[in-house]
Amino acid sequence: MLENRQLIEEKLTQAVAILQEQDVDLWLTFVRETSMQPDPALELIFGSDLTWPSAFLITQTGERIAIVGHFDSANLHALGVYTNVIGYHQGIRDVLVAELDRLQPRTIAINYSESDVAADGLSYGMYRNLLNHLAGTPHQERLISAERVNFALRGRKSPTEIARIRQAIATTETLFAEVSAYAKPGMTQREIAAFVQGRIGELELDYAWPKPFNPIVTCGPASAVGHAAPGDVVLEKGHLLHMDLGIREADYSSDLQRMWYVLDDGETEAPPEVQRAFMVVAGALKAGGEALQPGVAGWQVDEVARDFI
Repeated sequence: MLENRQLIEEKLTQAVAILQEQDVDLWLTFVRETSMQPDPALELIFGSDLTWPSAFLITQTGERIAIVGHFDSANLHALGVYTNVIGYHQGIRDVLVAELDRLQPRTIAINYSESDVAADGLSYGMYRNLLNHLAGTPHQERLISAERVNFALRGRKSPTEIARIRQAIATTETLFAEVSAYAKPGMTQREIAAFVQGRIGELELDYAWPKPFNPIVTCGPASAVGHAAPGDVVLEKGHLLHMDLGIREADYSSDLQRMWYVLDDGETEAPPEVQRAFMVVAGALKAGGEALQPGVAGWQVDEVARDFI
């Protein structure tokens, strides 16, 4: 947790700016037993687990308040990024309502969303509990979705996040380079994947998605299409070798793909149709990259790349 202090400080600073930008008075993250049912937002504003019902209040004016069970409060104090840590002994309701009464927010954004799973961390049971806690107060009528807050906070990467993402990418590119030297005709998809997984283990990394499908390895026309686990198809001369690999390093992930062509007997370069496909894909990526600018929607970048193809 403490190793993520700088990252959490950066994200809390971003959160306040986002609340100001969106004119939301208060963002409330309400959780319990997070090792069993985590809220995706919690990894950005705390980075550890909680047991008792807990409330994190971030305000447009810059206050950062954590209301947690007494035995959970030491970790919040040690983290040192919250302006006020309140540990309760018997129940959260009175402390939570007292803070809301003091702050008098016009809007209270909570973590529910019909379209973004990363903004939908408030369980239905905890939502019902929150309504019960706020019953008889004006705060119950001030609840709104924090979807836009979560979307912005997760989408705008902080300096620490950018550094970690770049490191995960660099590590993945190193693994691809090792595959270039390792893979040979006669190897199966499973053998090539096992080599990569062995290196991931040696480097003490984690997987960006479940290990049985990571990396995805396909080669030749007999390969399964899509997100299939590596099988016993053998890499042969004249085949394309495709790998989809994602590692998780320092809590941040890569998701990259690479493709190789295995020269057939008598060939000194890939066939024209393979080269053409490569150039088209490379051109689409370049066009998409050039279109990727602040304020441009993701679908617009995607459209530019697809139009190139």
